[in-house]
Amino acid sequence: MDSAAHTVTMLLADARLPSGGHAFSAGVEPALQGGLGRSDVGGFLQARARTTTIVDAATAVVTRRAGLIGSSYAPIERAWAARTPSRAARVASTDLGRGLLRLAQRLWPHSPPIAALTEGTSTPPPRPLVLGAIAAHAGLDAETLIRVAVYDEMAGGVAALLKLEPGDPVEGVRLVMDACAVVDPLISQLAALDSPEAIPAASAPQSEAWTEAHAVTNRRLFRA
Repeated sequence: MDSAAHTVTMLLADARLPSGGHAFSAGVEPALQGGLGRSDVGGFLQARARTTTIVDAATAVVTRRAGLIGSSYAPIERAWAARTPSRAARVASTDLGRGLLRLAQRLWPHSPPIAALTEGTSTPPPRPLVLGAIAAHAGLDAETLIRVAVYDEMAGGVAALLKLEPGDPVEGVRLVMDACAVVDPLISQLAALDSPEAIPAASAPQSEAWTEAHAVTNRRLFRA
């Protein structure tokens, strides 16, 4: 990976990236509102890392490959949607994708992998597709892409936790590290995925139910 790809990797992992991620809690606020105790957030994040986050990371990997060879993203988006049964979760991902796509289009207006995200559709793509297209453009390898996708999700959840249930930020760092670590044994396997059908179907029914309930309440700090 060259220096430009390293720079993009660091940008994508930076919470200050102006893509709207600060408005989302990676399911932490819905879980707390649903009755999850603060002491159980670490377990929640680890479970999320092994389920919905893995689906998104794998989707980004397959999108990256499609972007490199000029294949259509449409089958990938359909496969992702089929593996994301919560409508509220799909809407949240599309909102995040819209913000990240705006950033990508401004930074790389002539990039074919990024331009292909909006070809033939007026609907913004979900975030993992945009992330995969950026990786294809910037030269991120598949393993780095997975680590960025997982880290961003876990760090976003912990950042939200510290606003919702203030505590020692150092404890939050440990939560992020532990959650990312549960994905490490899967990274080489996920990096080798090359088709929409290969994206794992790992759902989290309780988290999805909390997300659906959260979407219709007006007592919230985060979108999801």
